[in-house]
Amino acid sequence: MHIFLTNDDGFESPGIISLARKLSALGRVTVIAPNRGRSSCSSSLTLQEYLRLWHKESYGENITVLTASGTTADCCKLALDRWIADDLPDLIVSGINNGWNLGSDCLYSGTVAGAMEGIFFGISSIAISAETIKKEALLERAASFSAELVKTFFIDGNYKGILNVNIPALPLEDIGWERVKTVRLGLQKYDNVIRQMKDPSGHLGFWLHGKPIPGTDKTTDVYWAHKGWITVTPLMWDQTDQDKLSLVAQTVDAQLTKESKL
Repeated sequence: MHIFLTNDDGFESPGIISLARKLSALGRVTVIAPNRGRSSCSSSLTLQEYLRLWHKESYGENITVLTASGTTADCCKLALDRWIADDLPDLIVSGINNGWNLGSDCLYSGTVAGAMEGIFFGISSIAISAETIKKEALLERAASFSAELVKTFFIDGNYKGILNVNIPALPLEDIGWERVKTVRLGLQKYDNVIRQMKDPSGHLGFWLHGKPIPGTDKTTDVYWAHKGWITVTPLMWDQTDQDKLSLVAQTVDAQLTKESKL
């Protein structure tokens, strides 16, 4: 099996290094990740600007590592359209991200965007995020379980599609299948999103951060992740509101009929 691995925290992030080493037991791993952190870059592309791509030291056996001077989506384009175009992967894995990518935050997430790139090639993918990757033992267990998810869904189960996974900072013994919830995306709201401040020269500025607010809808990942459950959500790129298609069409038809009578 050939696995393509990327992230939005940069190729030196402990999350991608740990995950690459676990995935290398399942097959060949090719890493192309940004040369620096690119959090919240979504699917942005670097246009009309030179992109560099160069080799870095491997994380271990069966792992090839490269980095690029662009976003996560750039890394995926460089990989799938050029670098490994003649050796396309069987699976795209994006992560492990430092911090959740829950619900509506998937719109901003570079991690999720990396997984979404598989739609252009019909390659299944999975985005993996953890509440924190700063605790080594917790990261190792999260990476091990992530590899279990990959094996179960994509190797044994031949799953076709995109998955979004979020792993809370649980006791190590609780990170397992018995702690998984399969739920839809929710609305992740924040408190104190924008902080106003002044720089040393007295110029007005702002800092975007905010504290995530736990959800109340028990059908969503936002609710269960904040309750300490691992969430798994199948994703698709199509944002069409199917329930509103006929209403919009009726409005357009009615307007055309009205104008034809003028």
